[in-house]
Amino acid sequence: MTPTIREAVPDDLPAILQMIDLLARHHGETARISLDTLRRQAFELGLARLWVAAEPEGLIGYALVLRRPNMVSGGTMLDLNHLFIHEWRRRAGIGGRLIAAVRAQARAEGAEVLTIGTHPGNTQAQATYRGMGFQELPPRGPQFSIALEAAS
Repeated sequence: MTPTIREAVPDDLPAILQMIDLLARHHGETARISLDTLRRQAFELGLARLWVAAEPEGLIGYALVLRRPNMVSGGTMLDLNHLFIHEWRRRAGIGGRLIAAVRAQARAEGAEVLTIGTHPGNTQAQATYRGMGFQELPPRGPQFSIALEAAS
């Protein structure tokens, strides 16, 4: 069966939240985002957009896209930050279909660039992205972070 690729709706969020948890665990992390926070960030604040791969039995994958303004060109850059397909449906082209849907929407909205990343050891994903026309970016310089404590 070929899944339907579409933008997510609020009723999809519980299944997406489960997939976020699976993706986080795959990377040795713990997902701490709540359903309310995901809903607020994706549907109220517009900080993220979600696409899903849906079958009659339920969702089998999702893509999460973050929008960033380019403060030099004045345009918009999109980062396909999460791409997840349930293990039993991988290697069926579903991830590619999600990427194609995101790419088409990005073009339609006039975005300048779409980026996607993967783990350095995931050579299959790297080959797939190259095959889709993505160009490998040069390594960035050192990045730093600091945890911010909540104000008292």
